[in-house]
Amino acid sequence: MTSMSPLVAIINAALASMAPAAQGLCEGFPEARPWHLLDDRLVSEADSAGGTTPALRRRMLALIDHAVRGGADAVLLSCSMYGPVAGLARQLHALPVLGSDQAMFAEIVRRAPDRAVVIGSLTSAVADSVARLEAALGASPTQVTGVMADGAAAAASAGDREALADALAQAARPHIDEGALFLLGQYSLTPAHAVLAERLGRDVLSPPLMAARLLRQRLLDAAPVPAGAR
Repeated sequence: MTSMSPLVAIINAALASMAPAAQGLCEGFPEARPWHLLDDRLVSEADSAGGTTPALRRRMLALIDHAVRGGADAVLLSCSMYGPVAGLARQLHALPVLGSDQAMFAEIVRRAPDRAVVIGSLTSAVADSVARLEAALGASPTQVTGVMADGAAAAASAGDREALADALAQAARPHIDEGALFLLGQYSLTPAHAVLAERLGRDVLSPPLMAARLLRQRLLDAAPVPAGAR
């Protein structure tokens, strides 16, 4: 690790994603110092355009560059729609840049469930997550289903965990079967993941904690070995 308390820049595209991302770091990477950057038009503009555009991707790359120039030891993108930009950024910067659901997708590939159910609150975000998860799974027989949770976005913005859990559970229940694994496609939805898992009686994967743990491991792997330990 570059220091005992590395600076992790968290680039947010929605205000509601900031607290879940910070909580994930607190649990999975407690020695990290979070630095939040926010452009709260990135989600609405991508949703209106039906996905990210070249101009929006350049804006995200500019935020990542700002974080690197500002001394960040690592960068975490908290918006799932901008996950592919992390790959572009890794070609430009030597430090770890992690997409929001990169660690979660790796876990799904490892588990290879019969079906992976992606729950989201934006049509474009759900479609994007489904497409990227299917690409990550490759030839795996896992079937990917995207589900929209009506009312979840408003509940998340209001900080109403009970209403958020209600909206997510209502969307998920028709898709419960023996081989289903549920995952939350947006950081803003993750405050309700434990309640949702209890209501469904199924595993529900939450990306912030998984991302924090992977980011910590990436920094550990990149840390120079002390001369006395060689």
